[in-house]
Amino acid sequence: MTAMLIVAPSGWRRIADRLWFDATSERRDRTLRILSWSVPAVVMAVLGFLGASSPSLWADELATWVLATAPLDDLLRVLKNADASIGPYYLFMHGWIGVFGDSELAMRAPSILAMTGATALTVGLGTRLAGRRVGVIAGLLFALMPAVSRYAHEARPYALAVFFAALATYLLVRVLDRPSTVGLVCYGLAVLLLGLAHFVALMLLAAHGLTVLSMCRSLIRRWLVAAALAVVAITPLMYLGQRQRGQISWIPELTGLRLLQTPGVLTGSLLMSGTLLVLGFLAFSWRAPALVWTLWAVLPTIGLGLVSVGVPMWLPRYLLFTLPAWVLLAATVVSRLRILRGAVFLALVGVLVVYDHVQIRGGAGHTHDSRAIGMVLNQHAVSSDAVMYGKFDEDFGPRLAVARYTDAAHRPNDVLAEVPAMAQGNFRAVECVSAVECAGDPDRVWVIRPGNRTDVLAGIGKDRETLLRAGYVTAQTWNLIGFTVALLTRKAPPAASGGIVKK
Repeated sequence: MTAMLIVAPSGWRRIADRLWFDATSERRDRTLRILSWSVPAVVMAVLGFLGASSPSLWADELATWVLATAPLDDLLRVLKNADASIGPYYLFMHGWIGVFGDSELAMRAPSILAMTGATALTVGLGTRLAGRRVGVIAGLLFALMPAVSRYAHEARPYALAVFFAALATYLLVRVLDRPSTVGLVCYGLAVLLLGLAHFVALMLLAAHGLTVLSMCRSLIRRWLVAAALAVVAITPLMYLGQRQRGQISWIPELTGLRLLQTPGVLTGSLLMSGTLLVLGFLAFSWRAPALVWTLWAVLPTIGLGLVSVGVPMWLPRYLLFTLPAWVLLAATVVSRLRILRGAVFLALVGVLVVYDHVQIRGGAGHTHDSRAIGMVLNQHAVSSDAVMYGKFDEDFGPRLAVARYTDAAHRPNDVLAEVPAMAQGNFRAVECVSAVECAGDPDRVWVIRPGNRTDVLAGIGKDRETLLRAGYVTAQTWNLIGFTVALLTRKAPPAASGGIVKK
């Protein structure tokens, strides 16, 4: 027994070297594993917080601001009439703003964090199913996409939908690998949160169902139960949102042109949209692991297209939750290149999207320079001035932009608003029926309308246009990005006729 424990010095050296090599190898693998998901996530976080405060809040973000900062009773009353479909997001933001404030950065921080988490999950999905190289390339591609930063900089629920779509898919892959009740419960919770973030994103379930049938048919019943329970849990909210479908009545019908524009909007770069589509189509496969990405990218897109034939709902941002699938497909192709060529490709992507990243971080990065309205009014307006907006279909954004970006001392009197927006259950302001009766007799009237207009009064509403053309003249017009602001002053009374009076 003792003799068996006696080992020559050279033998001990070999054992020590082997133990050291194994420890080093394990430590190196752990380090690479951490770096593989953390580096793309850090890149996303840096790009997310970089310039997040620069773009003005556009109309939809202004809706988030005014709803989330309203008293909770007013918020709940408004949700009974409008925007119930994203009511959970407003409630979340109500609590978030109560803690972190309502600055642009604070309001957009949840979206930035969600996109950062989605980046890490994209890496995790690629690594788990196709190897570390696919995961890292996909994560970096995702982080570099301008649209990812664009919607990370938006106080709306789209980034959260991307995160929960990636989380639900990751948890599904884990369940397929190791089926368990706990895993299915976690998956069901992720699907529930996905639906609460955005109903349209539940189209991902079609892709998940076919994935389960293709990869683990024996799990299909348990998967159906988990998915069905999640959907049933939010059915009341979906029903309320369906009753308010007039909220999306402004969405135009799906046309070939709008379909062609979708990839550019979805990626945020015309150059990258073509590259991503070509690489994605090359990677389409009905075999694992590309099957997971293929179904995720294709089925929700087809589903939204079919729905839009009957009910116009085609907005590229509604499909943002499919972007991780597209970058995973592209990464599958890029990973076949040698390391140096793959690195050159990623560097080229970084160079090509610089211009788009700069653009989305400008004051009008979200298409509307709402802050510029406040700059004009703060310089030229006084509180005794009046302000008028267009009719119901165009008053919302300009009115909230004035409320957000204009100092109280320079904020004109909203003479036509009888009930302010987000009060008494009204999503928009309730305006006086007769502009002539409610406008009063102000010396100066500001007119603020969306779009760039040569005639700011054309189409503003018959009673308003008649009143303003008869009594006022346009003194100055500011053509801003997304808005037209005009200052109207009272016309001078006719001069009295002169002459000598003879007795």
